[in-house]
Amino acid sequence: MDLEEQCVSPEAVICVVDDDDEVRESIGTFFRAAGIKVAKFGSAEDLLAWPNLPTMRCLITDLTMPGMDGLELQRELRRRGREVPVILMTAFPTAEVRERAEAQGVSSFVAKPTDPETLLAKLEALLSW
Repeated sequence: MDLEEQCVSPEAVICVVDDDDEVRESIGTFFRAAGIKVAKFGSAEDLLAWPNLPTMRCLITDLTMPGMDGLELQRELRRRGREVPVILMTAFPTAEVRERAEAQGVSSFVAKPTDPETLLAKLEALLSW
């Protein structure tokens, strides 16, 4: 886990979960430059073990990861009472995956590789910043 210290609000932490180091770093660097506090995790399990989980304002997660996938992570967060907007990223954006994500209440669905500007626009729309 790597927490970027620059932020707009100490309460507003955007969590990025992706097993790809480059994706996590790219999103983290871009959001940090935009003044957004980001916590980055290489797995769903790492996020769930994070002691500051209550500060998470939005989750950006990959669908396909070793261990728990992005949709399972969202279900587990809900089970724990953590309802936050979820942006699901996938390199395999099939209609079936989109339908599963929408049925589960994922806030936004994006294909990888994801343009950071697009991701930021989706984040801002979800959080009304």
